[in-house]
Amino acid sequence: MSEAVPIGVLLVSRGVATQAMVDQAWRESATSGDRLCSRLLAMGVEEGRLAAALAERLGVPGVDLSRTAVDLSLLDLVPRFVAEADLIFPLSDEGGRLHLATSSPGDERTLSEVRFVTGREISPYVAVRAALAEVIRDAYDARGRGATVWRGRDVPPESGPALAAVLQEGGEAPELPAEALEPVEGDPLPGADEPLTVEVEPAGLSEEVVLSVRADGRRTVLVVDDEPEIRQLVQRALERHGYAVETAVDGAEAVAKAEALVPDLVLLDAMLPRLHGFEACRRIKASPRARQVPVIIMTAVYRGWRFAQDARDAYGAEDYVEKPFRFDDLLRRIAGVLEATASRPRDGAAAAEPLVARGRELLLANRLPEAQAAFEAAVAADPWSAEAHAQLARTLRGRGDAFGAMTAFERAAELRPGSLAVLRTLAALYEEKGFRRKAAETLERALAAAPDEAARAALRGDLLGLIG
Repeated sequence: MSEAVPIGVLLVSRGVATQAMVDQAWRESATSGDRLCSRLLAMGVEEGRLAAALAERLGVPGVDLSRTAVDLSLLDLVPRFVAEADLIFPLSDEGGRLHLATSSPGDERTLSEVRFVTGREISPYVAVRAALAEVIRDAYDARGRGATVWRGRDVPPESGPALAAVLQEGGEAPELPAEALEPVEGDPLPGADEPLTVEVEPAGLSEEVVLSVRADGRRTVLVVDDEPEIRQLVQRALERHGYAVETAVDGAEAVAKAEALVPDLVLLDAMLPRLHGFEACRRIKASPRARQVPVIIMTAVYRGWRFAQDARDAYGAEDYVEKPFRFDDLLRRIAGVLEATASRPRDGAAAAEPLVARGRELLLANRLPEAQAAFEAAVAADPWSAEAHAQLARTLRGRGDAFGAMTAFERAAELRPGSLAVLRTLAALYEEKGFRRKAAETLERALAAAPDEAARAALRGDLLGLIG
């Protein structure tokens, strides 16, 4: 990775601009407040080559906005004031991900916020700052006039949406490493020389725990809040109304207690130390032991219907309560969730198991559309099954949907963080599409999952080759 190399040096060494042009651009950018690549763009340097140099330096693909066309309905995902303030622009939703142009692809705060608000995985593409600012203005203006597609200046009229992604200067997408492709119970990956590794969930991990009422007849609620006053008030109110109450003070303790106690319900604050409440909710829902425990998230920060819907769809919460709340309303919400979840199937894993088995048979027979449908049905039956997500990813990749496969592999890796095979394959997919920074991060996650020194040494070699 060339991040340590100054962008001016990189531009000259790649022949994108002369030293004299870079020197002039530096002088002008110092007085105008513009950025180097933006000044070079104004001096006539090709946007695609500037984006490619930025891609090489930052480890993410670039985007040539002059050759890109965008479906303007995507602008509904990012309000104009957010796009202008953070300099981000939605490019595509291929593979169920939001492909986002940005001048600062390393700004994890902005990317995390967009991921949370949209409920989608984010693929960032670096763009030349001045070009991006102009596109944001023009595209949102066009949307306001009723246009349905925005086209860059070099896109032919009437052309449909297209993302002009560019990799590093002079580079091509690398081949998927052979070591990321290994057998899975002998099933070949259609269209590849070798089969793709996806581990089968170990026996017993999918075993469901049926929630039970305490011997004294009371339902147990785990109350999680780092503010002792709120925690104690809620505890006393629940106990007065016949509930047994356990408490936790941070997200990590919440996950540990949910798995140890398997309560009837978790009342979980969003803003928690050690582990954010949304991540704690995700981990509870990924736990084979506690995954069926209903969760209600409380928050004083994330307000509005969109946050509430994202908490349900992306993190698995059954309900969402904004602070400050009335205790009578909170009690009604708790009773409602307990009633609504009492009759739902507790054994989602059992419902998904035959669908996964059928999907594997179809995948082996190279009937990819039908295999995809089977795995998608398995995910719908048990959204917390790492195996279903991993096999869906495998099928999507076989069908050529690399971005959809990335999203499904990411979900599998969240649900089973120690899966070396999933992480290595995910890293290879990121590298294949030019997301070298993300590939490196994923290999670092794989290092923590490596079972022995030999595997760690191989991963270190891959990582050095990627960032060297």
